[in-house]
Amino acid sequence: MINIKKILVSIYVLSLDKTYDVKIPINLPVRDTISLIQTAIAEMSKGAYNSNYQAKLYEGINGNLINSNNIVKYSGIKNGETLLLV
Repeated sequence: MINIKKILVSIYVLSLDKTYDVKIPINLPVRDTISLIQTAIAEMSKGAYNSNYQAKLYEGINGNLINSNNIVKYSGIKNGETLLLV
């Protein structure tokens, strides 16, 4: 059995002015994780959110852009953190 470790993050979606809790895998590149997050938010918002291939993730506290080429576990994203999806 494959053990996929995940962390729970809160994603503030600027376009919806709402926050969603999402579990994300730590061993994927951030760019792939953004796609997973967008799919989850589209489902949780009942289609109110439309995916955007140019979407970016930012740290919620200081607003720094998270490098989409990094693996999540090396990106600085922590369990319980709030992120901004733009």
